[in-house]
Amino acid sequence: MKLNYREFFMQKMLIMFKPEDIDMSAKDFISTYASYMEDVGIVGKGPDGYAFYPSKTAPVRKEHTAFFEEWVRLTDALEIHGVVGLDMYTDGWFARDPKYQTMNDKGVKMEHQICPNRSEFWQYGAEIVKEIGSYPIDEILLFGSGFIRDQFCFCERCRKEFAPLVDQEPNRLTYQYITENPEYHEKWHQFRSDKVHEGLTYLQEAAVESDDATGREQPLKISVEVLMDPETGLSEGAKNEYGYDYVRIGEITKNVLINLFPWSPVLPSKGSSEYSELVESLYFVNEFTRRGGRASLFRWGVTTIEQLQELKALGKEVGIDRVVSTFHYPSDYSRRRESAIGNY
Repeated sequence: MKLNYREFFMQKMLIMFKPEDIDMSAKDFISTYASYMEDVGIVGKGPDGYAFYPSKTAPVRKEHTAFFEEWVRLTDALEIHGVVGLDMYTDGWFARDPKYQTMNDKGVKMEHQICPNRSEFWQYGAEIVKEIGSYPIDEILLFGSGFIRDQFCFCERCRKEFAPLVDQEPNRLTYQYITENPEYHEKWHQFRSDKVHEGLTYLQEAAVESDDATGREQPLKISVEVLMDPETGLSEGAKNEYGYDYVRIGEITKNVLINLFPWSPVLPSKGSSEYSELVESLYFVNEFTRRGGRASLFRWGVTTIEQLQELKALGKEVGIDRVVSTFHYPSDYSRRRESAIGNY
């Protein structure tokens, strides 16, 4: 289906592109649509773990590096708000190593996602943030920033660190043992949340380093993706499932990207009870913005103006003025969805 990019840009939607989405040079594309753009995004590192720029840290898709560099140079020259997408723990290349794969208590490993309890991976991500931050861009959208769900992670490191907190031996620690005791379950949530936000702190510090190195006039922003789906309890459920703490994200990066209904095909209709529940679940945004943060709505695979208008109407109702989307789903979407809502 041929999309009318101009129509979407005129609706003030921030579009995240992959180089392969575009069948012309970066120069031709930007010159064609620049007058309609206030901001625009390009993928810097995708869920397969490969970078689209000449990284010295991550593996590289060399066929796209010239496009990426010309793109960010031109958006900067034309004073278009430049955004780069970065997948964090959703990293298929790094996750080939069993040592880093996240797993449940039965030893089922996820070959597309890293355990967030990895300080060495935080350092890896920080290096990538500094590399991307060396370009004249304004913002990084950070995808895949939490755990897969509450049943993760039971890798050797997580077992060894958490088991003593609940009077258990690491090799005997199970999800059932944790959930049968509300106090232990709360400790589990706190333990995982601490790991997620330690990792975010590494990345934010790297962004500040890139500001110092480049002399950037405005600080490089990191907008952290948070998944919000009825399958996982909307905003409140997401805190326990994925390890998010919206207050702490606000303190660390000040920017949150709310990925709406990532595992559900359609948003609820206005006037339905499901819609009211969704609006209520977004009330945390009021406090988030009052404390100086900014929230954006995000949804994968928006391909019609009607879908966009639906998002903008919801945003207006809950006090969110920016809508971000891609025209596609992630390359590993089916695996992500299965791991996020599957039975364990």
